[in-house]
Amino acid sequence: MRRVNLASGLIFLVLAGLVGIVSPGNALAKADKPLAVIDTQRIADEYEAAKDAQEQYQKFLQDLQKEVDQREKELTSMAEEIESQKMLLGEDALATKMQQFEQKKAEYFQFHDGIDKKAEQEYNTRISPILDQIKTIVERIGKEKGYGLIIDAAAVSVLYVDPDYDLTNDVLAALARGDE
Repeated sequence: MRRVNLASGLIFLVLAGLVGIVSPGNALAKADKPLAVIDTQRIADEYEAAKDAQEQYQKFLQDLQKEVDQREKELTSMAEEIESQKMLLGEDALATKMQQFEQKKAEYFQFHDGIDKKAEQEYNTRISPILDQIKTIVERIGKEKGYGLIIDAAAVSVLYVDPDYDLTNDVLAALARGDE
C-alpha cells in the first residue's frame, strides 16, 4: 500500500522546480539572484490544513489496511473451514464451498489491485490541493522578492542556513491569510 506524506510530495515539487531553474543555459539561475529555503516539514507540522489533510489521509490508509486484514482473515477462515470439513462434506457440498472460496478470493484480489488507485485518489483529493497552494505561494514569493532558487531544507541535507534566507515564515503567513 502506498504510504506518502505531505513533505515527500513537496520534495517532489521542489525538485521538479529545480530541474526547470537549474539548466545548462541558466548558469544556476543567474548569480545575481539570491537563493532562499523553505522547510516543508515545518509547514506540514504547523499549517493546520496540512496537518488535518495528512491525518485524514493516514486514517484513510489505515482503514484500507483494516479492510485488507479483514478480507484476509475471512479467506483464511474459509480455507481452514474447508480443510477441516472436506472429509465430512459430500462432493457437491465441497464443490459449492470451494466455489464460494474461489469467488471470495477473486473479490479479494480485485479489491487489493485497486488499493493503490484508491490511495492515489485520496491523496489527490486531500494532499494535492495543499501542495498546489504552497507551490503557488512559494513561486509568488520567489518572484516578488527576486529569488533565483528556492530549496526545500527538509528535502536535502542542509548543514547551515542563514535565517535571512528562510522563507518558511512567509509561506506560513500566506497560508494563514488564505493567499494563493
